[in-house]
Amino acid sequence: MKKVLILISVVFILMPLYACSNSDQQLIISKEEVQLSFYEKETEAYKITYTSDGLGVNGYLVKPRKIEGKAPVLIFNRGGNREFGAINEQALQYLSFWADKGFVVLVSQYRGNAGGEGQEQFGGEDVNDVLKLVDVARELPYVDTDNIVMLGASRGGMMTYLAIKHGIDIKAAVIVSGMSDLFHTYENREQGMKDTLQQLVGDPEADRDEYEKRSAVFWTDEIDVPVLILHGDADWRVPIEQAEELVESMQETKNAHKFVVYPNGDHGLKNYFDEYTDEALKWFNHHLQIK
Repeated sequence: MKKVLILISVVFILMPLYACSNSDQQLIISKEEVQLSFYEKETEAYKITYTSDGLGVNGYLVKPRKIEGKAPVLIFNRGGNREFGAINEQALQYLSFWADKGFVVLVSQYRGNAGGEGQEQFGGEDVNDVLKLVDVARELPYVDTDNIVMLGASRGGMMTYLAIKHGIDIKAAVIVSGMSDLFHTYENREQGMKDTLQQLVGDPEADRDEYEKRSAVFWTDEIDVPVLILHGDADWRVPIEQAEELVESMQETKNAHKFVVYPNGDHGLKNYFDEYTDEALKWFNHHLQIK
């Protein structure tokens, strides 16, 4: 009996030590520099692998080469699903653009993608991969974790709304052509997208709860971060009706937001790059608390 009591005592002594060591575990597993052919004098990029729910998830870190003091963080949420829309050389150029504006940019490929562990869930538990980037940022000595903003495009807009719903600590968000009603997406997209949603989310009738969980139009009262919504009225991938429905609901709940529509703007707002990035930068700077 005495041996049992001693063993129990030892376990209780060791438990806090284990908890402490576990919480101090580094999230960034690996970091490999990527050569850039754009903004290379001003910015630098790294492919990273970090831990999320015990999985090795791949992503990127793009930063200014010279940082005075500490830089604000921009979490970018990519669009697409699986390998479609994964961060590539062209996307790195876009991320470098933001790094050149002074942000340390962090992006997740989401679990199961680009060689990462786990399985793509299109807004399921993979939202944790986005939330975890805040903790990843805390491991970087040159970032100001009191000043984090978020930018989501297309499916990344959905991920941004979900991250806000889950309480991520950010100052502001910008949504570019973002999904906010997965039912609408299913009903209005081609068969290929329907098949993708069936595979990753389920059937919109049988799995209605899963669709609602991913659709911000059903829970706008939980969007408590200032949101700038940018959308083109010629977007066929995510029709502007989704944004209009969301904004109407946000007006009723009096959420802090701004809605900008670009005439004949497509899904990527290609003809409005300067206009929409300038709008986004002004939004971020307005809400950041830079001393």
